[in-house]
Amino acid sequence: MATANRLTDILSEQLMVLNELQKTLNDEQKAIANLDTPLMEVLNNQKELLIARQRTIAENLRAALTETAGQLGMPPSVTLSEMLEKMPASMRARVEPLQQAVKQTGSAVSVVANQNRGMLERFLGVVNESLSFILRILNTSNTYGVRGTYLNNTQSGAVMINREA
Repeated sequence: MATANRLTDILSEQLMVLNELQKTLNDEQKAIANLDTPLMEVLNNQKELLIARQRTIAENLRAALTETAGQLGMPPSVTLSEMLEKMPASMRARVEPLQQAVKQTGSAVSVVANQNRGMLERFLGVVNESLSFILRILNTSNTYGVRGTYLNNTQSGAVMINREA
């Protein structure tokens, strides 16, 4: 059946892209840990390209699933898992292992992506706390209060002047 070949080709391509994405995310994790921002930028661009490829593959897979569903006498909204139950055994034997591999790799990609997001959020939190600390130090001045007493740690804001104004 031609649709079996098309499904296996698309699932194989999807698996390949997911494996590349997983490798890129693992490399990104190392770059985050090493605070290698130039490499993080390169890897971010790679991720964007891989995600765009993944979207195209997902569209092709949806079209192939709709076509296969029609050939099997099923509604077009049927999932691949539901479709596997109705497929001939020879077709199922080729498609099911790829589907399982795609699911497992997709889950692994999701785990690493969530870890990276958490690492980046913590990294940005530390940067923001450091900036806040520096601003508190720069913006602290000692002044006299209403009664002429010395007030310590009174906050006054830094002022930026636009010379063009």
